[in-house]
Amino acid sequence: MVRSSNPKTISRDLNRSLERAIDSLISDINTDARDITPVKSGFARSQGRRTGSYRIGDTGVIVENRAPYIGILDRGSSRQAPNGIMTPVLNKLSKRRTRL
Repeated sequence: MVRSSNPKTISRDLNRSLERAIDSLISDINTDARDITPVKSGFARSQGRRTGSYRIGDTGVIVENRAPYIGILDRGSSRQAPNGIMTPVLNKLSKRRTRL
C-alpha cells in the first residue's frame, strides 16, 4: 500500500507490489503444474523446478520440467491429465483475481 506523497516512494512501492504479485503468480504456476503432473513413477513430477525471483527488468525467472517426456504428457497422453498440464494450470490461474 502506498503511504507517501513522494513520487519516488510511490514508484518504489508500486514496483515492489507488482513484483510480489508476479512472483506469487509464478510460484502458483509452478506449484499447480507440479500438482497436476501425472504420476507413474514420480519422475516427471520431481523434475519440475522454478529458479529465481521476479524483479522488474529481470528475465531470470524460469519454470521448467526436465523430464525428457514432459512434452508428451503436456499434450494429454496420460489418463491422469487428459487435457495436458499447462493448459489447465493457466486456465485456472486466469480465472483467479489477484489484488496488488
